[in-house]
Amino acid sequence: MKVLRFLVLVAALFLVVAPGRALAQDPVRDRERVQIAIEATDRRIEQAEATVAASDNEQARAELGLARDLQARAKGSFGAGQYPMAGRLTLEARGHADRAIALVRGLPDPDRVWAQLERTREMLDRAGERIQECDDDRARAMLRVASAIQERAQSAAEAGRFLGAMQLTMGARERGLRALRLCRLEENAQDAAERALRRTDEVLAQARDRVQAGAPERVREALGRAVQMQDDASRQFRDGRHEASLRLTLSARALAHRAVRMAGRAR
Repeated sequence: MKVLRFLVLVAALFLVVAPGRALAQDPVRDRERVQIAIEATDRRIEQAEATVAASDNEQARAELGLARDLQARAKGSFGAGQYPMAGRLTLEARGHADRAIALVRGLPDPDRVWAQLERTREMLDRAGERIQECDDDRARAMLRVASAIQERAQSAAEAGRFLGAMQLTMGARERGLRALRLCRLEENAQDAAERALRRTDEVLAQARDRVQAGAPERVREALGRAVQMQDDASRQFRDGRHEASLRLTLSARALAHRAVRMAGRAR
């Protein structure tokens, strides 16, 4: 009886001293969450297989092959109890399946959508700074609506709904431009490109720090393309082609973000 009371006391003391540890580690919940994610990716790959089967798009087939390989690795990690790794791999697999579907259906390319999201975000940030000096409540209200729509666009892209994300971000941008016009202001392409180039340089520097030399080849290639694209954007800016420079630097930034996401999933 004394032994039993002692064991109960020890158990109670453990729960008091280490509740945080017990709450922080919940393998059952992690397993369920990742299993749901894997099942969702299975459905997306099946959808991609049906879509790509009726097409001769080689790039789509390559994306589908990557999705299958990554999903197989995700399931292997899941079976070994490596749930965080399995979760990262299955999300990357789903992204490639989405890209395969987009290529066949003529939907917006995910990288292009991310670049457009970056462009709208840049424009809304600049508009917010300039409209602060404008005494027009309608402009401020319009900008708030634009920001709310942009948040929905971001959420849609993160969920893989790229067509919806593109439509929403373009709507947000149009409202931002209308807010500027209410204040008799216009977007300055040179200023926009110069600011965007600086911001992309910062993102690329951070990406280089996070993408180590031992990163997978596809990650290093993505970052290399981003750097090359940024160089092209800088050349366009020096030549006075500010709109082309803006498009290129935002695409470079989106590609750098993608490289960082891929590097994180590969760990």
